[in-house]
Amino acid sequence: MNSPGFYQNMPREGGYSDPIKFAGISFAIYGLFTMVFNRSMFPFQGELPSFMVPASIIITPIAGTISLFIEAAILYFLFRTLGGSGTYEGTVRITAYATAVLSLAWIPYIGIIFGLYSVYLYGIGSTFVHNIILGKSSLLVLLPAIMIFVITMPLVALYAGMEVLT
Repeated sequence: MNSPGFYQNMPREGGYSDPIKFAGISFAIYGLFTMVFNRSMFPFQGELPSFMVPASIIITPIAGTISLFIEAAILYFLFRTLGGSGTYEGTVRITAYATAVLSLAWIPYIGIIFGLYSVYLYGIGSTFVHNIILGKSSLLVLLPAIMIFVITMPLVALYAGMEVLT
């Protein structure tokens, strides 16, 4: 995927249908492969219940699409706050097409590389949709994760400290 060329030529409007279909397929692939190959993340032992694979193919795209719209709203607000000129629909398109990395992000241990590549995709997309430089847009994409880390780490440390005392 030639990311800069793709996002540069991507229509900024035209409805949500095509980007959401693309994201839905990406989420379904991710749900299927995560369920089948990464069983260690699930609480049951032994045989995979027969209903889990079809359920993951249905539930993951639904939950993913809902989270995609929420993530796009947060990013849109952040981009606009720093002077971005794009639309919410353009932000949804960036977010939806960046789900392409999910086709490989399920792979244990190296999936993090694809997660980092998605930050690049968001950054490149926002340079064309919101007219924001790549460094600033990449920082904006990472900002929510950084905020969550900064907020939760003291809580984790406090909890770990309480566990040591008991």
